[in-house]
Amino acid sequence: MKMNAAAVYHHCGDAWCSALDAETLLIRIRTARDDIDRIDLVYADPFEWDRSGTEAHWNSVLSPMAICGKTAVHDYWEARISPPYGRLKYWFILNKGRQAYEFGEKGIVETVDRWNTWNTFIFPYIQPTEVFHAPDWVAGTVWYQIFPERYHNGNGDLNPRNTLPWHHGPVTNGEFYGGNLPGITAKLDHIAELGFTGIYLTPIFDSPSVHKYDTRDYMKIDPAFGSEGDLKELVRKAHAKGIRVILDAVFNHSGRSFGPWQDVLEKGEESRYRDWFVIKGFPIFGRDPETGAALSDTGDSHGTNLRTFAFTTGMPKLNTTNPEVREYLLNVAEYWIRTCDIDGWRLDVANEVDHEFWRHFRKRVKAVKRDAFIVGEIWHHSMDWLRGDQYDAIMNYHFGQAVVDFLNESAEIPDALALAHRFTTLEMSYPPNVVRNSFNLLDSHDTPRLIHQVKDNIEAARQAWLLLAVLPAPPCFYYGSEFGITGGYDPDCRRCMPWDASGQTPGQFGFIKEIVALRKDNSVLINRGKREWLASRKTPGLFGVRITESPDTKGLIPEGKPRSITVLINRSKKDASGKDLSALLLPGEIDDQAFRRLAPNGFAWRAK
Repeated sequence: MKMNAAAVYHHCGDAWCSALDAETLLIRIRTARDDIDRIDLVYADPFEWDRSGTEAHWNSVLSPMAICGKTAVHDYWEARISPPYGRLKYWFILNKGRQAYEFGEKGIVETVDRWNTWNTFIFPYIQPTEVFHAPDWVAGTVWYQIFPERYHNGNGDLNPRNTLPWHHGPVTNGEFYGGNLPGITAKLDHIAELGFTGIYLTPIFDSPSVHKYDTRDYMKIDPAFGSEGDLKELVRKAHAKGIRVILDAVFNHSGRSFGPWQDVLEKGEESRYRDWFVIKGFPIFGRDPETGAALSDTGDSHGTNLRTFAFTTGMPKLNTTNPEVREYLLNVAEYWIRTCDIDGWRLDVANEVDHEFWRHFRKRVKAVKRDAFIVGEIWHHSMDWLRGDQYDAIMNYHFGQAVVDFLNESAEIPDALALAHRFTTLEMSYPPNVVRNSFNLLDSHDTPRLIHQVKDNIEAARQAWLLLAVLPAPPCFYYGSEFGITGGYDPDCRRCMPWDASGQTPGQFGFIKEIVALRKDNSVLINRGKREWLASRKTPGLFGVRITESPDTKGLIPEGKPRSITVLINRSKKDASGKDLSALLLPGEIDDQAFRRLAPNGFAWRAK
């Protein structure tokens, strides 16, 4: 029987052949599900030849590969190799029944030449400077995102004009409620009590808006939020509690009131800043087709000569290929690290800025603070930014979308097996050292609140938060998750924090605190352990994960800490017990009191 050749995939790079460290290569290959019986990796140094016989031959060795993941249509295989000289030539033998196939860079051949040297892949050399490495502290961090204007008012003297009374209901982008940096500092004990070890602040620089994504002055804290001194105090006190702080860099575009843009609006082609922005011609907003008169700004950049964020003329796109602009923005990034000791940057609309800018950005930021964290806002596959020369992580919205799709029984992920397959696909899309430093989230200032997404079902939301806590990559919880805030699409997802009990969901604070502790106590096991998805076609509403020790956890888990974690959630509308649970759990697990019965929307975990 012929194999499914169309499903076979490998290339020498990215998630398929990557350096895990200065000595180890991870090699993966994809085949059709259940199509191949065995794969042998044939490899050696490209220059390792045996010349002892009458004919010289390449002195290669065979190593069996192991299946590391399955989806509905694919199997993924992997092997780890430590090339003694840093170089590797390799190819694959695919075995199906009695038939063996040779697979290399030139394609698939039905006859295998054990001494093949022409149909191969080559990894030239493990360059230590090109190995992906995020700061050591990142993988163990539990993040807390704050939208400052709606978090807490710690100094009423900073209130902007027409500040409204704090309230618990829907909000828009048109009103100010007085949240500020002193308010965040005043609530650091609250953040620390929950167990969070990282704070991500949305923009805090001078801007006329509530959200601050339309920057007026990158070198000044917005007066309604406080001063540079207030930021220094926040960072200093956060660090004293073991909490890191990162800020939001809006370098794709500025705001309408940004000085250089105002100069362009006033002087047009004569402005010295005309090349600071992406303008395709003048007049900026085009001409009236009948009169030829220059058109005015309507707020919509469709049909104009201006490139913007989305089509909002109030957010003109910065020309980051311009050396002047590049230097200005890089100085901004350096300044706030030097003066306030922040721990890194979240990069807004990061995929629309040129790669060369981000390479300069990384070098300059890391030169000021070697362990600064750089995370990009990208909503799609992001390997191009995660090769060690640009970002340390991206915001992994794919994770949250998958979880919510499963809980809502969507057509994309209707059952537990589909969720397991989706997670496997996501994991196989990146090298493991990239995965365990990603930035997982379920909601943010750009999405509806999690509770809104799962149709106001707090138990379903808790299932999602539990998965966020126990799956690899640092989790990020949106402010108010600990009180059960709801809210629809932006801007309603940016509601005021309900500091009084009337706006809080009973038991929610304790739940978030408990799962954050579960994560922190077991971060090495969760990030580096072996994962097994618990899912079956017979129980479409039951999903779980079992995490156990692996070679990657050897010597890293402290004495007395759990060596395994098992988590199970029940999405269905009926109890799960007995036969349903025994099909997914091991004998020792099914006997655990936690897993005797799962109520509808119930969940349980065991760490031993």
